[in-house]
Amino acid sequence: MPFEINLEEGERLIANLSFVVSGNSEAFHIAITNHAIFLPRKKFFALKDPTYCERVPLNQIVNTKIKKLNPFFLWTLALLMVVGGAVITELMMLPVLRGEGGQLSGYPPAVALVGLVIPFIARRRYGLSISMVDESFLWKPPLLVDKTSRTAVELFLTQAAGAFRQAGINHTDERENSLSDSLAEVKTGAYPVAQAYIESSKNESLLRPCYHCGKPLKISHWEDWNGFLFRCPHCEQIHGKPWNAPVTLLASVLLNAFSFFCTLRWRQALPLFMGFLLLSGIGSFVLDRGQLSETLKLVLLGMAFLGPLAINSVLLLQHEIALKKASAIRT
Repeated sequence: MPFEINLEEGERLIANLSFVVSGNSEAFHIAITNHAIFLPRKKFFALKDPTYCERVPLNQIVNTKIKKLNPFFLWTLALLMVVGGAVITELMMLPVLRGEGGQLSGYPPAVALVGLVIPFIARRRYGLSISMVDESFLWKPPLLVDKTSRTAVELFLTQAAGAFRQAGINHTDERENSLSDSLAEVKTGAYPVAQAYIESSKNESLLRPCYHCGKPLKISHWEDWNGFLFRCPHCEQIHGKPWNAPVTLLASVLLNAFSFFCTLRWRQALPLFMGFLLLSGIGSFVLDRGQLSETLKLVLLGMAFLGPLAINSVLLLQHEIALKKASAIRT
């Protein structure tokens, strides 16, 4: 059911806050008035929608806190993913490198790479804790990698903190840095700005509606086919097409260094392509001389073979995250 707020006579709404990661995910809602806090709840047993809105009077609230979340579980999960992904990748590659054949998959190295990213996104993660007379409530934001979404979490928590203080609730904030410091870290120029559609202009570009605001943008055939990311000149959001993960990872294996031209614009792809050509030439020269041990040969071949797969796995993760940035909404 929707998050409905029913105010009593004389009750004043201070803030109605929502945090949304993407259009397909469930939003988190909270409302603060001068008499109560409205919290989202879920029923254990329900035939239809289990969510409902609970009204908690302020005299039942002990305190609220912006709480630093313990990263121990995520660190443990990251370690298991890195070790497991690396071991499975090595076991998968050994028969192929020995010429015995076998099946290849891009998922084990992708799992290891995601495991390497987790400690960085768990390093400074805060949640919203509400202590009541007979229970406690804790909201943990989803794991977010991009700085824009992490800043949206900071903004949401700051708005909630301000509303709690305005309502006269005892509030504690454990964050080390202010929101302005986080906003200063956001890079807005990471992607080129798409051309806005003008009826008088004539060229061979395609017209595509913005992924967020729906206004027409002019995009070249090659960039549209690859789904490269742009910044919309109208809404300032990121526009592009989601990538197919299995197809991207398979292309990284089959096309090797040529696959960079499908995941990067040519100015970024060309240096990587030339670097892997140079690595292949050096590797071929060294292998022909026959002065390396079998272990070093496997390492060198593994770098040449898995390098594009590893790089494109990271690019794939960044691409999908950029399309699904979080936002904090105040009404």
